[in-house]
Amino acid sequence: METDDKSRFFGYDPPMSNSPDLSPRGRGQFLKNLADFQTELFRVMGGFIPGVEDWIMRREISQFVFRDARRVQDLRTRFRELGVSFNEMHLSAGIAGRELIEALCEAPTTADFLFGVFKTVKPILADALEKYLKTMEGVYDRPTQPILQANLEEISSQVAWAERSLAALGDKKPDKAFRKKIQELAAKLPALLEKPDAKGVSPVLKGRRIGRLPILTSAIPEDFNFVKMGIGPLKEPSEYRDRERWHALNFLQEFQAGDSCASLLFEAPDMPWEFLFDTSRHMWDEMRHCEFGETKLRSLGVDFRKAGISNMAYNLRQTLTPLDRYAALTTQEADAFPGKHAGLKDAMENGDSVSSMAWSYDIADETQHVRFGHKWIPVMIEKTREPRSVDQVKQDAENWRAHVLAKAYAVYSNRAHETDPEKIIKNFKGS
Repeated sequence: METDDKSRFFGYDPPMSNSPDLSPRGRGQFLKNLADFQTELFRVMGGFIPGVEDWIMRREISQFVFRDARRVQDLRTRFRELGVSFNEMHLSAGIAGRELIEALCEAPTTADFLFGVFKTVKPILADALEKYLKTMEGVYDRPTQPILQANLEEISSQVAWAERSLAALGDKKPDKAFRKKIQELAAKLPALLEKPDAKGVSPVLKGRRIGRLPILTSAIPEDFNFVKMGIGPLKEPSEYRDRERWHALNFLQEFQAGDSCASLLFEAPDMPWEFLFDTSRHMWDEMRHCEFGETKLRSLGVDFRKAGISNMAYNLRQTLTPLDRYAALTTQEADAFPGKHAGLKDAMENGDSVSSMAWSYDIADETQHVRFGHKWIPVMIEKTREPRSVDQVKQDAENWRAHVLAKAYAVYSNRAHETDPEKIIKNFKGS
């Protein structure tokens, strides 16, 4: 019996020479290349988030980033099961499609970014996955099938979202040269995903700068009242109606922490992949927290877009290295728990179920973020060959918050009428 006949007898048709490698290791290598590329793709998505002018779109993209990280997590689990060597570090310079990733960082506008990622690259990825799934007949690699199918469904849902979003933006002045370049590079992606990964790639030790990323000054969402210096302190003594509104405004400002995590997700030096996953979760949590404030203000009949929003904390944090920025974010959260628990107690005593729910989940999420900091600050120090100790980095972060961030807010607060809490509260009636 010929070899081909034996293969068919056992229910397996050998691939043609131009077909994917269907061996376990070949499957695993494809999944690894796909996971590495999609990791860099969601990092680029994160990098552009602070520049997105549409409030809802900004939050939606942050959720897409975390959902993509979940899909990559499943891919990574599966390719290790198929015998592909596990590398703790994600080496950004060695991925398939690196030229395409770098080109996406050049997107001159939000509309061009959306077109490049969601209308060009993701549809090509979806097509590649559909074709790959068709090669997976039989029982042999059945555990991989639902992982790729879930990935395909996620990509398809995001592509459909982009159709609606680009239509809403109007897309009046597309950069034709940029879009043509992305289309040409993306067309090569399916073939690149079939190749073995690069060997001997050196890790990136410093914050990344590619194209327009990272974004140094975040965009104030359209139709929002821009309050450069923040919302100011709460005057004491205060009534609960003043406190619940003031806390809701503070929750609204947490989009700045989400933006900082999003930019850090792109800019961070090479780290273990799990750091990127945790940072994507941290980012999405902060974006959800700003929605806590929006929900509360809506319940009070407030037009949250007119209540006041600032980007000063984000802009100041962007002056720090990724390590110092991450330390500033996570140590700040560690110091905030007494105030959070006091807010929860105050809300419960006043029968405020909306604020009680917000405080409860905020405390749960921020507890996890502090754990992230304890876990990853020492690792980032090691991986970037930082000479300072963990204690020195944390002390520097606390000093920066006290002597730069807090003082900047204090200076602006003393100079600007918009930070007068009484005037802010008068605006809470909304339109």
